[in-house]
Amino acid sequence: MDFVGGLLSVIKTDYGVDIPRSAITEWNLHPVLDPIIGEDFWDLLKRREWLWAGFPPIDGAIGSVWKLRQKGHYMELVTSKPIWASHNMYKWLGRYRPAFQRVTIVDKDDRKVDFTDADVLIDDKPANCEGFIEEGRKAIMFTSHHNMSYQTFLNGMERADDWSDVLGVIESYASEEG
Repeated sequence: MDFVGGLLSVIKTDYGVDIPRSAITEWNLHPVLDPIIGEDFWDLLKRREWLWAGFPPIDGAIGSVWKLRQKGHYMELVTSKPIWASHNMYKWLGRYRPAFQRVTIVDKDDRKVDFTDADVLIDDKPANCEGFIEEGRKAIMFTSHHNMSYQTFLNGMERADDWSDVLGVIESYASEEG
C-alpha cells in the first residue's frame, strides 16, 4: 500500500494543497501534514478511517508478489496499522487481491520481526529492516522519499528503488542458496 501517496492524494483533494513526495523526507510526517490539516494527521485518518481502503498499491507490487509466489516463495504480508484501521486492510486486500498466503496485522508501534518467522522482509521503514537484520535475517529496504536520509546499512540489508529491484535482490538470494 502506498500510504504516503494515499495521504498526499487526500491532502490535495480535501485541502487543495499539492505536496510533492520530495517534501516528505523522514518518517515523521507531522511537520509537513499537520499544519495543512490543522490537526494531527492520525486524528484525520481515525475520523475518516475508510480512506485507508482506497490508498493505491505501490507500482509493481501486485504483479511482483504474484511472480514471487509463482516461483515458490511463501508470501506473507506483515503490516502495521492502528487497531481502528485494521479492518480496512482487509477491504484493501479484497480490492487488489495480492497473492499473499498469510496476512499479519500488527500495531503501528510493534516490531514486525516479533510477529513472523519470515527469512526476508521487504519494507520502507528503516526500524523494521533493522529488526530483521538484528535477528540474523535479511531485509530489503524499499526506497522512498521518507527514508532517503537513512544512510546506515547493516550487513544483510539491501535497498530497492522499485519492485523490479526487489525481484532482482530475491533472485540473487536464491542464487546464493542454490
